[in-house]
Amino acid sequence: MAEEIIAPDGSPMRAAVIGCRDIEKSLAFYRDRIGLSVLADELLSGPAFRRFWNLNGGASARGILLGQGDEGVGQVLLLDFHLPEGSARPVEIRDRSIVRAYGCFNLNFYTADIRRDFEGLKKDGYVLWSDPVQHFFGDDVGDPIEGIFEGPDRVPINLVELATRDTATRVGQMRAYVEQRGYTDAGFTPIVTSSHGVDSSERAMAFYQQVLKMRPLIDEVLGSPESNRMLSLPVDAKTRVVFMQGNHMFGKVVLSQPLNYECESLIERARAPNIGYLAQAFAVGDLDEAAGQCGALKAEVLSKPQATPWPGSGSVSAMLVRNPGSGALQVLMEDA
Repeated sequence: MAEEIIAPDGSPMRAAVIGCRDIEKSLAFYRDRIGLSVLADELLSGPAFRRFWNLNGGASARGILLGQGDEGVGQVLLLDFHLPEGSARPVEIRDRSIVRAYGCFNLNFYTADIRRDFEGLKKDGYVLWSDPVQHFFGDDVGDPIEGIFEGPDRVPINLVELATRDTATRVGQMRAYVEQRGYTDAGFTPIVTSSHGVDSSERAMAFYQQVLKMRPLIDEVLGSPESNRMLSLPVDAKTRVVFMQGNHMFGKVVLSQPLNYECESLIERARAPNIGYLAQAFAVGDLDEAAGQCGALKAEVLSKPQATPWPGSGSVSAMLVRNPGSGALQVLMEDA
């Protein structure tokens, strides 16, 4: 069994949208360290761009889209905002002291050798949250090894080694798929999962299932001392994690809900032109249908369906909405 797709009609995460403090440093990380290719590098400007992101007149941005191949999944969109003179300065969305938060939080990449990677990261001065830790999810899921470090723009980066080879397990299936598909030249993959901190797993799942037609792949409660040390959480912390999958092995979203501890919120600061993880973007087959589902779920709409520029795609029809499980920004664009 090389691959299992549980939501053949579901929309995986197309891109993580990140506001940059120094776009050249961010570009060097994702292009040179992770090995993603530059798919587009464009100036985004004009009334349609400003209206979509709720920016003041005169604002523009350099947008760099990175990914692997032409699959349109697990990409990174870097935005370097240019603001008119006198505009308020962008602020950091996340303080480095925040280790768990409501909103879009981290990016996960698969690697073939996480311990080798962490030795290199430590040598190059990256801030590591902990040494890599192996999780034991059970016989049907498998046992990944993961570790977190501070990436550019205060976006935590989570590297995952798929340690289980048995293709009867979820982890083994993913490993077989990645080995067949191949890594980047730097030894990584596109974004395979991205963490979304929620205060209601049920409301967040309803959005991903009804609007994006994704399905839950894994639903577990994490609480081992080893896992909590890796995540810098209280030793007795319990966190519900739900992996939502679309029609691809990459571009999954991990819903993380604290069950017995307090959590910060990034929601108010996670908006353009601030610095950090701004939004998750998804392509849908019918934007009007998706908008109707958003209305049924009472999701707050910040930008109604409209034309807006997107690097590499010209003008796309898209909307900007808050996920009702947390308030995090989600870009929904009609698949061309």
